[in-house]
Amino acid sequence: MFTSQMALVLGLALAQPAVPSEKTLALKQELVRLQGGWQLEALEENGTKTDAADLKGRTVFFGRDTFLFRHDVAGMQIGMLKLDPSKSPKTVNATIMRGPQKGDVLLGIYTLEGDALKLCFHTPGENRPKDFTAPAGSARLLMVAKRIRQKDEQPNLAGEYRSVSTEIDGSRHVAQAEIERMGDAYLVTYKRGAGVAYIGIGLRKGNVFCLSWISQGQAGITLYTIESGHRLVGHYTQLGGPGIVSEEVLTRIDYK
Repeated sequence: MFTSQMALVLGLALAQPAVPSEKTLALKQELVRLQGGWQLEALEENGTKTDAADLKGRTVFFGRDTFLFRHDVAGMQIGMLKLDPSKSPKTVNATIMRGPQKGDVLLGIYTLEGDALKLCFHTPGENRPKDFTAPAGSARLLMVAKRIRQKDEQPNLAGEYRSVSTEIDGSRHVAQAEIERMGDAYLVTYKRGAGVAYIGIGLRKGNVFCLSWISQGQAGITLYTIESGHRLVGHYTQLGGPGIVSEEVLTRIDYK
């Protein structure tokens, strides 16, 4: 059963894609770099530093422009992010949707370098910080985090691919696919020409990538083996069909 949110996403995806501006493209790339889980390594609020032992259960998760701050099981904050990587320093607004300070908008700055993330907020949301400090009386929150990486995350799947599928009768179909990181999941969009043909959500475990997809009421599932050179060899079948399995190969497009 598809939810109303899924129907909305599908409806948007099937519309003609607009050509993004440079600023929009830069923001999209920044959000992709942020996706996934981060372990807090330092936390200071208004001059008070959290002990290292108390940081073990504190993580931040980013999925698209949504964040989830966890403190073990009991403490949780969920909100939306608005980034502007064109500023110096880069700016971030965090709107709290659930948890302490619900409804507040925190003004902040951030740096993102590889697996290192640093965020500094003015918790009353009145004055954006100009540097990454949170001394006593500043009403600031400083967070330093390191990306949580799994040993089986290589190679990075995000990028554009050439899709070649082979039906049981030997016919071949070529399309272009884009894989985007979305939290710990992946959004996959297939295009033929200017239009979107399929959209799906996938999960990865080691060298196995599983994708559930839908197009104009037709749904199915593809199971890929991730090979070297950003090559994914998959086998797929359709919901409601006779259970015939066909083959698809995704090959990464490297633009130079």
